[in-house]
Amino acid sequence: MQIKGYYTLSNCSIPLSSFPYEIQKKLPNAYSFIPATLLGRLAVDKKHQGKKIGKIFLIDALKRSFDISKEIASFAVAVDPIDEAAERFYRKFDFIKLPGSEKMFIAMNTLKHLFY
Repeated sequence: MQIKGYYTLSNCSIPLSSFPYEIQKKLPNAYSFIPATLLGRLAVDKKHQGKKIGKIFLIDALKRSFDISKEIASFAVAVDPIDEAAERFYRKFDFIKLPGSEKMFIAMNTLKHLFY
């Protein structure tokens, strides 16, 4: 069996102050850090790039993250794009750039509307 790609998920937190103000005002200010799920790696073998496998992995990672967020608190899925091409890839799926950071995120509420 040949591995075509992979992704990793882990818990993380994002400083409340890192979110755009419009989102900050909706979050509890009692927390200085907001729980999130980190999509730490998403990679596709070079032989399989350009075949939309990355999109399939991303959708699977987002669905798993959303499902587990029902049991373990997580406000968003965060990513740290490796380059501009990766940033464009995530932007196509409505990830939002955190101001003053290279990180991007998509809220679980957005995923709720996507999956249900």
